Amino acid sequence: MPDKAPKPWKMMLPLAIVLGLAVLWASYWLVASRFVEQKFAAERARLAAQGLTLTCTEEAWGGFPFRFEFICSSPVLTATVRAEARSGRLHLVALAYAPWQIAALVDGPTTVAAAGLAPTVAEHQRALAAFTFGSDGKASFSAEVPALSVSGHGRAGRVMAHGRPASRGTDVALSLSDIVWEPQGRPPLKIAQAELLGTLTAESALRIDRVELKQGNLRYWGSGMLRLDESRRLAGMLETETNDLDGLLALVAPHLQIDGGDSANLRTMMTLLGESARLPIIAKDGALYIGPFKIADLAPLY
Repeated sequence: MPDKAPKPWKMMLPLAIVLGLAVLWASYWLVASRFVEQKFAAERARLAAQGLTLTCTEEAWGGFPFRFEFICSSPVLTATVRAEARSGRLHLVALAYAPWQIAALVDGPTTVAAAGLAPTVAEHQRALAAFTFGSDGKASFSAEVPALSVSGHGRAGRVMAHGRPASRGTDVALSLSDIVWEPQGRPPLKIAQAELLGTLTAESALRIDRVELKQGNLRYWGSGMLRLDESRRLAGMLETETNDLDGLLALVAPHLQIDGGDSANLRTMMTLLGESARLPIIAKDGALYIGPFKIADLAPLY
């Protein structure tokens, strides 16, 4: 007996299922996309009421079928009337099946300006930041800025930052590589690697659990607490150590604002303290000190 011919509906069933799923997903994307746009607009309005505004020359939404995307041309982020940042392009991306994870891509250059300060231009390759929001609305983040160069200040091959909510504030980690600081009228200061682990506290202070600088075989590390004083200058103290006093002094001597006598006294003090002595770095009243020796003036950060 010949085999029965397959029923047409059985042949069409897989295609019908695929088409049905596609319709359901497209419907979900349309509804969810509209919700994301409304949520973004509401958050944007809330921040604007607090003095933080984002403006664009052009705006566009897209990303169908698997992403939600917001593209902002020539973005300008303004904090009240005191400061603003301008970049070439801002691109926000969230996966449609995980909208609590958001990636932000920023094309350079980025220009930062603040009241009383000249605009500063930072050249960089495309910067990437990723945010993951928890059920409480708090976010963990990571950011990477490659090939950063700030004219008149210096450059870094790569800057990476991470942060996560903590019961006492926000835990932060910062890493920079191939750093060159270029102060006006002084030779460049080169640092191969710089790392920081700490916590931004609820009292607007930075507790530094560990900060470390490396250049060749030289290592310089420490910990302490920093904050901004009433004039927005750094204040606080770090207890620091080094594995090579002579190497450290040779590296930073051209950048210390001390005369020959104080330089000799500083070297004597550090030598007496030993190769791995703890050296207090103190910032107070607009000045930076190593022990009792003033080494630099501190200007307001903004």
